Order: sequence, then C-alpha cells, then structure tokens
Amino acid sequence: MNDPYSPSGWDIEGHGSVDVGDLLFDDVQLIWLCLDEITLEPVTGDPMETKLEPVFWLSSKDLDYSVELSESELIPYLN
Repeated sequence: MNDPYSPSGWDIEGHGSVDVGDLLFDDVQLIWLCLDEITLEPVTGDPMETKLEPVFWLSSKDLDYSVELSESELIPYLN
C-alpha cells in the first residue's frame, strides 16, 4: 500500500530528484548518509495545517548519526 504522506521520491526544482535509498555525502561529517524516508508534514507544526512540506530523514550506515532536513537544507547535499 502506498502512503501519500511518505513518498518514495521527491523532485527538487533546479537540483534534480532524490529517492529513498539514495546515498548522499555529508561534507561536514565526512560520511555517507542514506535517505531512509521522506515524509510530508505540516509547515507550521499545527495538526490542522493543510499546507505540507517534505522532511528528509537520513542516517549513516552504522546508524550512529541521523539527521532530518527540510528541502532547502537538503540541496547542498545534492551538489
């Protein structure tokens, strides 16, 4: 069953697309991160909010480091 609030991929205008399972390099931590999940969450945090934005959940292979990023925060990982 396909969950509309957890897409398997996301197109980022002008930067290409990412898919769950993609590996992205973190230049600061100097580690590879796997894109574990993409979720759509309310912009304001209000559960009644109707506007949603993507949140990208990444973790290192050995799971000792994880991070959640907004679309704008993810863009540097794509360059």
